Formats: sequence, C-alpha cells, structure tokens
Amino acid sequence: MDHALPEPDRIEGPPLLWAAVGAVPPVLLNPKHHRLQLADVGLDQAPAWLGIDRALAAAAAWRLSSGMGLALDRGVLVADAGTVLSLTLLDASGAFLGGQLVPGLQLQLAAMGQGTVGLPCLTGSSDPGIDRFPQDTAAAMRQGVASSLLGVVRQARERSGAELWLSGGDAPVLAHALKERSIPFHHDPDLVLKGLVNKS
Repeated sequence: MDHALPEPDRIEGPPLLWAAVGAVPPVLLNPKHHRLQLADVGLDQAPAWLGIDRALAAAAAWRLSSGMGLALDRGVLVADAGTVLSLTLLDASGAFLGGQLVPGLQLQLAAMGQGTVGLPCLTGSSDPGIDRFPQDTAAAMRQGVASSLLGVVRQARERSGAELWLSGGDAPVLAHALKERSIPFHHDPDLVLKGLVNKS
C-alpha cells in the first residue's frame, strides 16, 4: 500500500479544520485551512503545554457527560490509552485541573524488551489474557503492564471521584478489567474526533 503525503487541495468544499500533536508536514500548512489551536478548544484553565488531543477529548467528555445528565460535582476524568496513557481531570465546572502521563501498553512492553537481556520485544496483541499469573514470559509481561495501567486509572478514579471516560486504542483492555471489578466508566473511542467535530 502506498502511503503518500496528504493532498488537502484535492478536497472540495469548505476550508478544513484540523489539529495535530507534533510535527506537521509542510504540505498541510495551507493558509486556506484552519489549524485548531489549544485556545480554540475553550477549555478553561488549560495550560499552554497541554496537547490538543487531550484538550479535545476532555472537552468532548465534559459535553457528553452534561448531555447525559451525569452528576458532575466531582468532575470528569479522561483516560486516553494510546502510546501514552494520559489522564486528564476537569473540575465540577469543566475547567482543567491537571493530569498524569504514563507510558502506554506498547511503550512499556517495548521498554522491557529493549532494556533487558532476557525479555523479548513484543509486538502485536495487547490482550493480557485471563490468567492473572501466567507462566509464559510474554503473557506475564502483557498481564503486568495491563495491571499497572489499570492500577493508575483505578487510583485516579478513586482519588478524584470523577466520571471516568476511556478512549484510545488500548481502552478495550482497560474496559474489560474495569468491568470485571464493577468500576463504572464510559467508553468512547472517538472522544478526540468528537471534540474536533464540535469545533467545526
């Protein structure tokens, strides 16, 4: 499959609204399109260093929670489980309170494989399986990393008391573990996109 640079000029219709974290190919820096900036999200108290993806997901989770009539007196906690597990906490008024950043599932597995002599470099499935204490090394690595991520999310939820939202590619691993423990949460894999669509 050929993965060429995008050609936004080929898209007909109104100017594009887009956001990015990190470096952007020059071909996308077209003055007729609008790159969404952190200030455009409208997340109160958001520090200048906050990633646009975190801001969009948090704003979307807040909006969805409000629309569902959820009790927001303790705020909203978004756990975006991707390359990095980012936790973003909003207060009862929807303002940014803070968060945590933890290496995600694949990053932790890669660190173990690259940082040790005896452990393999794992790729592929993130599923930790059902055995809590596996005998197989790869399964033990996956289970350990999944348990560590679950512990971070669980503790953040307990400390904040906030409505918990899951998003990101590894969210299903966390969702399964949270369900097993009867910990309430909402899962929406499209929180960042919903935040972006709301701004267009």
